[in-house]
Amino acid sequence: MHDDELARNARALDFHWRVSDDLVAAAGLPKLARSKVNRAMASVLAALALAADSDRPYVSYSRSRDFYAAQGRYEGTDYTYASVLQSVDELGRLGLIEEIRSKPGAHLTHGMQSRMRASDRLVEILSGQPIEYLGSGCPLVLKDRDGTRIDYEDTPETRRLTREIGGLNRYLNSFSVDVSASASPDDWERTAHHVRARKVRDGVETWACARVTPRVDVYRVFSRGGFRQGGRIYGGFWEGLPKDRRLDLMINNELVIEEDFASLHPRLLYALRGERMPAGFDCYALPHYQRWVGKLALNVAINAATLHAAAGALMEKGRQKKADGSPVWPYGWAETRRIIDKVIAHNPAIAGYIGSDAGVSLMAIDARMALDVLKSCEKAHLAALPVHDSFLASEGRTAELKGIMNDVLEGALDRISPATLMGSRKDSMGETIQMIRYREPGVAEPVETPLAAPEVTPSAELVSSPSDPVLPSSGTVAPFRAVLRPLPPRPGSPRPRVVPSPAEPVGLSPAPVEPPAPSAVVPVPAFLLALRPPPEPVPAPSPEPPLSLVVPRPRPSLAFLTRSLPPADVPFEPIPLRPATAPSRPAHVSLAALDDECPEEVPQVPPPPVERVGLLGRLAAHARALRDPAGIADGDARMAELRALASRQRTRLNA
Repeated sequence: MHDDELARNARALDFHWRVSDDLVAAAGLPKLARSKVNRAMASVLAALALAADSDRPYVSYSRSRDFYAAQGRYEGTDYTYASVLQSVDELGRLGLIEEIRSKPGAHLTHGMQSRMRASDRLVEILSGQPIEYLGSGCPLVLKDRDGTRIDYEDTPETRRLTREIGGLNRYLNSFSVDVSASASPDDWERTAHHVRARKVRDGVETWACARVTPRVDVYRVFSRGGFRQGGRIYGGFWEGLPKDRRLDLMINNELVIEEDFASLHPRLLYALRGERMPAGFDCYALPHYQRWVGKLALNVAINAATLHAAAGALMEKGRQKKADGSPVWPYGWAETRRIIDKVIAHNPAIAGYIGSDAGVSLMAIDARMALDVLKSCEKAHLAALPVHDSFLASEGRTAELKGIMNDVLEGALDRISPATLMGSRKDSMGETIQMIRYREPGVAEPVETPLAAPEVTPSAELVSSPSDPVLPSSGTVAPFRAVLRPLPPRPGSPRPRVVPSPAEPVGLSPAPVEPPAPSAVVPVPAFLLALRPPPEPVPAPSPEPPLSLVVPRPRPSLAFLTRSLPPADVPFEPIPLRPATAPSRPAHVSLAALDDECPEEVPQVPPPPVERVGLLGRLAAHARALRDPAGIADGDARMAELRALASRQRTRLNA
């Protein structure tokens, strides 16, 4: 492992160990006036000695005052900003440590605090020297959402939890735990303060390092700033060993077996929905995928807040490498989303809990179950070691351990079932269950994807199609599908403009009457269409052939107008017809300045009276073309009136 990787994998500084005062003096460190700083110096030296004896030689510490505000509860009153930094600075001045300092706030970007490790000279001084174990400072650890330890007030509940974990430690220290003498020496190594266990996976050999303490001091870690989430048991050296090597342990000089709750979190989610996982059903088995793919995808998705976050967490595992150098998650984004959809389709009853951040609350339930199992084992005088949701016990009492675990499991499933709760959720278990939210699978979750999105025109938006599958009440989830469809204009937006087709050129013949321009058709919104009553049934068409609505309209000529000319004895000057589209001629006014500075007036040309005649002539021609006797008679009468009107106008102009 490279030096930078070792620095990123540093152990956190703790005050659970201490070297003797003689060893402090042997390192050349002066005895300071404040006893608190001297004790802090002894604990810092012990942490450096333990780190040098392990596979993680670096020790991380903070140089921020805010970090130490709540650490006194967990590490003791000697663990302060002044005592830690004074000890580190003195070790650095004497050249006993190699230090990597982080800038203020840098841990928020790369997640690393300042780090230090013992120099070769200090390792030589500390090698083989005894280290005193002080024990864990507090059996209850409370963390916020960022994983930082925070302080809390002592309440009746915290005192009850402290007594409970104290009783568990007394039980775990009542029997002996050691490595079997028959274990292969190729799989185990011992150092001054650690045991190293060999692990082979995917053909690659790695080693796990565990620190063995003189006595067992387990503790519980709660999350999200309260005692209703998290709460699992930590602190046993056996937890960090590979599963195969844990079977080399001995409890009271007897070989052990390990039993766990199969698919525990999915089983709990099924119980929360009032169902039981069917016998023989494997919630992790997906078609065409290996089982580990479905197991990892489902467990990650249960702990993620959204389905998008679940896919992102799986993609983040793709950047992590296995021991053989291959990625932990070998799939791309699109395939990852398809796998999550397959997991949901494979577990329809708990689809609403997938991507709902239920994992931290489920940990509180399985932690309570682990405590119940250990209490039952204590009553049965059965020695057992907890490993989260699995347990180590003597090989000869396997059946008894399985019976206790089965009873606890059935009791927990009945307790969290909606039918059993009957609305009473005032205890800690009920409050934990209330924190588990059920995401209605019928409501589509907005999905963000790092891939390039398709271009959408401004007049189109993403809407759900009415034909999309809707989730039934049984909980079956249909994959999200988006449909592109133009939406109607919003209120206040301009109405769509209809551009008429270009008109044909108009000749000198009377043009037919054009129908009015069609009005703009606006699509009706989908929610109004849903309120529209169903259409009435259309009657069957009659067997008679339908009448044609199209009347043949032959183009008329000017020959038929000779029958409508006025008689010869009536003074009438024929005026040629003008196109309807011809623009009117405005009167011209000259702006040339005269002597009296007034514009010169030009005689006005009266408008020709032929416009009305031409219009009525076209109507009459159109009526004759349609062979309508009534229209022809009306047109002739109107023409006679117009001839008389035109004659009076000519007389008035000639006068």
